[in-house]
Amino acid sequence: MAVAIIAALMASKPVILIPIPIQDADKRRFLMGRNYVRSVIDAGGVPVMAPVTLDAASLRALYESAAGVLLTGGADLDPVTWGEERIPETRGVDHDREAAETLLTQWAIADDKALLGICRGVQQLNVALGGSLIQDIPLQRPASRLQHQGDKLSPDRDHVAHTICVEPHTRLGGALGLPKGGEVGVNSFHHQALKQVAEGLQVTSRADDGIIESVEMPDRRFIVGVQWHPEEMSAGRADMQALFNTFVSAAQTVAAPETDKAR
Repeated sequence: MAVAIIAALMASKPVILIPIPIQDADKRRFLMGRNYVRSVIDAGGVPVMAPVTLDAASLRALYESAAGVLLTGGADLDPVTWGEERIPETRGVDHDREAAETLLTQWAIADDKALLGICRGVQQLNVALGGSLIQDIPLQRPASRLQHQGDKLSPDRDHVAHTICVEPHTRLGGALGLPKGGEVGVNSFHHQALKQVAEGLQVTSRADDGIIESVEMPDRRFIVGVQWHPEEMSAGRADMQALFNTFVSAAQTVAAPETDKAR
């Protein structure tokens, strides 16, 4: 019944599947920021949450009804995945979440569905494809003079922590209104970052200290990951909402053939 309802919704608007993790200290509640949902709705999509504790078959059933996947922010990934020991600064590892989001990432790429990874989501994208991460920027990149943990600069989630330089002729640049590239101010709430970039991913922006801020897959419909949190800026920044608009529009092109078939 649930799949039928989702299919009916998908006839007019693309369904965006959002894995929802258990993130509270007591491990009793599924939690996710509301601005992810608002940004998808404002872009014309239908957000559907998928608990990361679902078995693979159930997760696949939900995925089949979706046109896009949104990977959200959160705690750290397990460095064992890319062959490193975990340092004390790496915290909050969630193996259920990693397993679910790795599957969703690999499925979306194989099926050429739309995918947007935000903060932890861009890291998950990279790791799922065989890349690695800097486990802690202050410890492992001490030469960096930028503050990537923006909550130490301001309590406001839309505060511009630093600028990034966007490469020309990229999907990200096109979405942000910078088809020829350029600088844009972003917020920042991370202490980890991409290190070895996975094969197939193209770096599309960096911060002034060289930290990778976004990647994408040029040969796919829309596989984009960003290190900042555009959902926290999209209410007051047209360029950040445009990123969601472009993502959902790409998902709509996945949904369209199924809609035609249903008719």
